[in-house]
Amino acid sequence: MDLVWSIPGRSLDLQKIREVGQRIAASYEGLSVEVEKEDAECISLFYVVPQGERGEAEVEISIYDLGRDGLVLSLEPEAADNEAAWEDAAQLADDLSEALGGRPLEV
Repeated sequence: MDLVWSIPGRSLDLQKIREVGQRIAASYEGLSVEVEKEDAECISLFYVVPQGERGEAEVEISIYDLGRDGLVLSLEPEAADNEAAWEDAAQLADDLSEALGGRPLEV
């Protein structure tokens, strides 16, 4: 099941999202992040998360601009390694949502 948050704002701010994403990555040991503008309506954050003896997992969290419906942050199990690292992915998405002033939505 996807986890989704409503994010305040009228448009995607790549610089702000990159800064917040990097700040969250820096708050955890061994984490790194790449932030990519996928298209005009989507920015994705790719966190590389250490998984102990299993190596590492790539967690993908996306922020979408839905036009007049606003911005949403989405964590989708089928994206990247999200399902395999679900607890870490959910924590990172929650941290990101909180830092951006988001609130959970029911899907």
